[in-house]
Amino acid sequence: GLCLCIKPSGPERGDVALRWYDPAAGEFLPVRHELAEEKRRSAENERRLVEDNHRLAEAKRQAEARVAELEALVERMRRG
Repeated sequence: GLCLCIKPSGPERGDVALRWYDPAAGEFLPVRHELAEEKRRSAENERRLVEDNHRLAEAKRQAEARVAELEALVERMRRG
């Protein structure tokens, strides 16, 4: 179900490439450099997610420590 098509490939007039096109999906299949770029972006996004998770875990730890401090203060105030 794929079609081999001529697709413009660059800014210069006449720059074309043969590309596989999937009519069912309505898109050209990616070529090697596009797959590599997608993989790089995916790895970068994963790295950012890991960093965000570390920051969130640290913020949660700090918030929980502050809650424990405030609970201890409330308890001391109750006891007078």
